Amino acid sequence: MMKLYEYDFAFSFAGEDREYVEAVAKTLKSFNIKVFYDVFEQVNLWGKDLYIHLDEVYRNKARFCVIFISENYRRKNWTNHERESAQARAFQKNEEYILPARFDSTEIPGVRSTVGYINLLELTPQQFAQILIEKLKIAHSDALDVPKSIPKASRAKGAVKVSDVNKPKPHQMTIVQQGGALDSSKDSRPKTKTVNLTLEGISQLFNDKPVVYKILTEGGKNNYTGVAKKGKVYTTIQKHLQSGKNYVPGCKVQIERMSSIQEAQQKAKRIIKRSRPKYNKPIK
Repeated sequence: MMKLYEYDFAFSFAGEDREYVEAVAKTLKSFNIKVFYDVFEQVNLWGKDLYIHLDEVYRNKARFCVIFISENYRRKNWTNHERESAQARAFQKNEEYILPARFDSTEIPGVRSTVGYINLLELTPQQFAQILIEKLKIAHSDALDVPKSIPKASRAKGAVKVSDVNKPKPHQMTIVQQGGALDSSKDSRPKTKTVNLTLEGISQLFNDKPVVYKILTEGGKNNYTGVAKKGKVYTTIQKHLQSGKNYVPGCKVQIERMSSIQEAQQKAKRIIKRSRPKYNKPIK
């Protein structure tokens, strides 16, 4: 008989990666998937001895533990504590429990290179959430509370259907096995993409290549042109949502994926020289 857990997934992540992780957690929550994510647990965590409580959560209370691996994750004391508790559970129960998802290639103690993982640089948070739902469906094939499909009314913009996860789309999921070789299948994604300049919109952008980005007005005029490095697209563009003299208000953001940061910088320079965006400094 399948054991019932308090949570379907426990998320372990570094604070620097919160923007992406929170978008995943909110998508899952909208489908009534039970997620241990600290923001959802503020009242429950208040006053508890977190060292003891988190050990109990990551060791005993979740069906799966998703660890969001990055250089920041490796350096944090709390993430190491969570990971060690999860690894103790995996060792004692000898079961598939820890689900690694990578922002980069940082090595994590106890996470073997032979364990398949998800490359987050090739997925929006919504797409990764769909993969987690599919994983839960497999684990609970007889459970009635796991969504068989996503209701149209609640489907996040840019997300994919649960039933589509198994279809071979290079942009959805790349599992890396021993040796670290990425899937080399042809990338079918568009080179450019335009979204609303909101947290939800930014989370739908591609993060696996350097980009040239433009902050556009409601009428489509280019207010600002900049570049973002591979893996830094979300955090770089998010700054434009903030107020202050270094950032620019806008209605939409448009990105163009480039093969290198040097190529992106050269193209941005040409765009700025040609269109003279309002908030860019003049190029001498």
